[in-house]
Amino acid sequence: MAFKQDQFFQAVASRQIPRIRIAGIVVADEAVLVQQPADDPNSCFAFIGGEYEVGDTFETRLRKEFEEETNATVVEARYLFCVENHFRYRGSLIQQAEHYFLVSLDRRDVESREGHLKQYWIPLLQFGSVDVRPIAVRDAVADGSYLSMRHFVQAAD
Repeated sequence: MAFKQDQFFQAVASRQIPRIRIAGIVVADEAVLVQQPADDPNSCFAFIGGEYEVGDTFETRLRKEFEEETNATVVEARYLFCVENHFRYRGSLIQQAEHYFLVSLDRRDVESREGHLKQYWIPLLQFGSVDVRPIAVRDAVADGSYLSMRHFVQAAD
C-alpha cells in the first residue's frame, strides 16, 4: 500500500472513534469518476471525498474536497444516502459514517491537484467488476439502485 495512504489509515485506526466522511458520486457520459493513490496502482479505487471537519456543512466539505483534489468545481450536489462502513486495516477495525451526494461537475477533463491521487473515469458497464470501495456503494452504482437507496451497512470482513 502507498506510504501516505498507509500513514493515513494507521492514524484513523489509532483514534478508536468513528470517522465521518463526505463523498461524491459523479456519473457522466455512462462513466463514473473515482480516484486511486497515484503511487499504488494496485490499490482499490474510492469516490472523491474527505473527512467532515469543524465548521463544515456536508455540502461545503464536499465542495472543498473536489476543489482541493481536482481541477473541477461542483455545480450541483444532491444528498443520496448514508453508509455505515466497517472495515479492517492491518487488523484494526475502522468505522466510518459516509454520506454520499450525487454530484455534477463543471468539466469532464478532471485532473488531480494532489500528486498522491489520480482520477479515473470507469465505464458504467464495467463498474461492478472494478475494486471500488465501499463495495456496497459500487454495487448500487453499477445496478442503478443508488438513486433510490437511503442507508447501507458495509460490514467488515
